Amino acid sequence: MKRLLLVFFILLPFHSLIKADVIYLDPLPNSEHVSIYNSIIIGLDNSISANTLYSTSIIVTGSKSGLHNGDFKLSFDKKKILFLPTTPFYPDEVVTVKVTSNSNSVKFNSNTNFEYSFLTELKRNIWSSENTLRNELFVYFRTPFKLHQNEIPQLTVTISNNPFPGKIFVSPFSNEPSYLLIGENNGTLYYNTPLEFQGHDFKRQNDGTLTYFETRKEKFYQLNTAYQIIDSFACGNGYTTDLHELVLLPNKHALLMSYDPQIIDMSQIVPGGDTAAMVVGLIIQELDSNKNVVFQWRSWDHFQITDVTNIDLTSRTIDYVHGNAIHMDTDGNLMISSRNMDEITKIDRNKGSIIWRLGGINNQFTFINDPIKFSRQHCIRRIDNGNIILYDNGNYHSPSFSRAVEYTLDETNLTATLAWEYRNTPTIYAFAMGSVQRLENGNTMIGWGYNGTTLSEVTPEGQVALEMKLPAGYLTYRAFKFDWDTTVTSLTTSGNNSPNSYSLGQNYPNPFNPSTSISFSLPKSANVTLKVYDIMGREVADLVNSQLLPGNHEINFNAANLSSGIYIYKFEADNFSASKKMILMK
Repeated sequence: MKRLLLVFFILLPFHSLIKADVIYLDPLPNSEHVSIYNSIIIGLDNSISANTLYSTSIIVTGSKSGLHNGDFKLSFDKKKILFLPTTPFYPDEVVTVKVTSNSNSVKFNSNTNFEYSFLTELKRNIWSSENTLRNELFVYFRTPFKLHQNEIPQLTVTISNNPFPGKIFVSPFSNEPSYLLIGENNGTLYYNTPLEFQGHDFKRQNDGTLTYFETRKEKFYQLNTAYQIIDSFACGNGYTTDLHELVLLPNKHALLMSYDPQIIDMSQIVPGGDTAAMVVGLIIQELDSNKNVVFQWRSWDHFQITDVTNIDLTSRTIDYVHGNAIHMDTDGNLMISSRNMDEITKIDRNKGSIIWRLGGINNQFTFINDPIKFSRQHCIRRIDNGNIILYDNGNYHSPSFSRAVEYTLDETNLTATLAWEYRNTPTIYAFAMGSVQRLENGNTMIGWGYNGTTLSEVTPEGQVALEMKLPAGYLTYRAFKFDWDTTVTSLTTSGNNSPNSYSLGQNYPNPFNPSTSISFSLPKSANVTLKVYDIMGREVADLVNSQLLPGNHEINFNAANLSSGIYIYKFEADNFSASKKMILMK
């Protein structure tokens, strides 16, 4: 695969045109390795009006591809101008982005991302390299275990001592298929479903929905409380989506990441470097509710390949960043975890610049009471007391051990004080994967990752309140605990022939305690809502709210959290509407 080059020129006299200064650009001036599918983002320090946008002229021309048409948009906060080219740029061409006539210009070079077929080859190279057997890509894309056919993996409780209420969320995989599991504190499965491929990062988002990643499909899926897929999320600008993290923001934006492999002549960087090494960078993106990329941060612009720790830079394949977590801090900026740099980085979400670097060879902080720092970490989070917490895999501690660790950060004086840690006795060590979560009562949920112990919930005093294990051969990338008590347990569709008309059946059994089934029929695909109301007309459950295929459908309604009484369920599809009564008797 030959190296591809793309060059842009941007003319930007915005301050005189729209009385706003440019504080963010993507691509950045003088950047390299930019996708030929990249959009153009111009971030401003002040909002502008739509009229100002429409009166602004932006002309995008490629020296080989010619004049580019595209969508010209203003972000919701009116501080970003987006240009989305209709067709990609050509390799090895000069692209001019002209906003107004001005003698000033800035320039950046870029290189396209590789197609998926080449990513597949990348994975093969990683698997065969002795230097990367400890790399998570090996774990995520090929595990040495055989599939347990037709077996739903069970959670086994090994310690239980008054754990915090809630449901356990894990996505066990052995090979393919894998599973999404929600379990009780006693190990009983509350919900389970198989996936066609490996599932990762199964969790509840702050908006009350569930999300997970499925490999090979290369996207995150969003589920409603009926466990129906209502949306999906994938990177824009031609980048493939990475499995490690999806964060849904209150404004319905999404944060996610991509791994970006590029061919680099490493002999120009280190003695003995491979002249055509595969070097993997990191892309962080924020998508708006229309899936437009409104923020993009690229490791090529801010990190050096030599920032990596404990990896041979003369290797054929170099995963120099290996991002594995994104977290929006309380000030609206981003913290990311770069595992192969042993670094937590805080990024200005408006400007794209680095605010500070914690850990690794570019560490700016003085560590107090923790001279060993952290190594090959996961899952950075800001917690309610203002501290940060992360999962320290501890690959390069001597001896190796894993732990949950909490720091008090002084971001002015740049100190990181060890506030709390948990190390299991006997030692648990997981060289890959893992998570940490602070619960509402102060307990900490630890997903141990690549280890026979799946998860532990520990008290602030270090006592184990809950310990669980999956069957031998099963792993889960993360383990979480959430408050989750949905009224729906399943939705099924039957029949190959479409019904002749819309219909809503009487629930069965009726009266019921606490579960009942509700059936309905669709003669064609339709947007369906099925809701439950109490006798006062207040909505108590949203059972279905999505597009469904034609057929006979049945949904199981669990009313364990409701009081005895008469309830009304209402079904709507296209112009059809029907309601029926049901009685809950406890």
